[in-house]
Amino acid sequence: MELVAGAVLLLLILFGEIRLYRKHGLDGLSYRCAFSDQEATEGDTLEFFETVENAKILPVPWLKAELTVPKWLEFPETHCAVTGEFRFVTGFFSVKGFARIRRIWKVSCQKRGIYQVEHVVLVTTDLLGTVHLSLPASDTGNTIKIFPKRFTKAGLLLPKLMRQPFGTDSVCFSLSTDPCLPVGIRDYAFGDPIHQIHWKDSAHAGRLLVRQEEPTAQQTITVILALQTQSSDSGKMTQDKLLLEHSIRVCAQCLWELCKGGWTIRLIAGENDSQNMILKTPYNSGSSGYHYMMEFLAALTLDCPTVISHLLQNCCYRDRQELCLLVTPYTDEQIRQWKNSFNGYVLVTGHAHDGGNCADYVVADI
Repeated sequence: MELVAGAVLLLLILFGEIRLYRKHGLDGLSYRCAFSDQEATEGDTLEFFETVENAKILPVPWLKAELTVPKWLEFPETHCAVTGEFRFVTGFFSVKGFARIRRIWKVSCQKRGIYQVEHVVLVTTDLLGTVHLSLPASDTGNTIKIFPKRFTKAGLLLPKLMRQPFGTDSVCFSLSTDPCLPVGIRDYAFGDPIHQIHWKDSAHAGRLLVRQEEPTAQQTITVILALQTQSSDSGKMTQDKLLLEHSIRVCAQCLWELCKGGWTIRLIAGENDSQNMILKTPYNSGSSGYHYMMEFLAALTLDCPTVISHLLQNCCYRDRQELCLLVTPYTDEQIRQWKNSFNGYVLVTGHAHDGGNCADYVVADI
């Protein structure tokens, strides 16, 4: 008799516990997650916070959080799996009554882009594991912008790019001074721009002399980033994504050097927006302008590249006196013609596909 009574009592407790958790298991329970920063650069490590709070006396013995994030945000491998373009991260919590738990992940940013936690699924259960309840996440965190890492392996690129032949050597072609504002004459030093040599005074002095000039009041340049890795008539349909990312990093280095040099820059990328318009920025300068252009590069999806012929036809103006710099994975005849027409500079990235024989400099190391 006592055994039966004990079994009945146990069943009552069991059903009471099940009913209690079904009715109040989710009361006062909240989940939030967020990245420690809103911006980072490729290769940086960020902190990712998960916070679970239980604002009731009833404990939460088991809570599973399943997060879906872009695969380029690398979490510890023992807690995640990668499928396609997404990474699935799983975490487990046990929270006492009136308690809060905070977990910190170390997340590595593998690739530029704009990312966020795509989806969060929360599942909890009772003490006996018989009741399964799902909980919506109250806060899935902030959006994070991963900027491209500047390609610094080759050193400064613009001094190597903007050069002119001088006898058997080549010298840097200065684009930062105004020939209409001379301030004196000095002896020639190797690397001085060839156009600043004062030939008449050099002949009288018997040695090379150069003009010293005031800086220009306005230095304006259009930087064009081509996002095709081969010409349209090559027969290749698939773009080399690694080469495109390399080109973006090289472009970021050029933009940094130009901003440091006081240039006013307009950036045009070979990608179309939702209205089929070529993506471009307004004219920018300084550190704020560089930051804006890094955000622009981070947002490139590489999903809708612009044909280079169309890109070059719609980004330059013959009557505007400004320099143009084309950053491209390859050259061909149409790029050579464009360079001759606009007196632009061509920087080839990647595998040195200089089919148009018009590259001013090649950054071949990816």
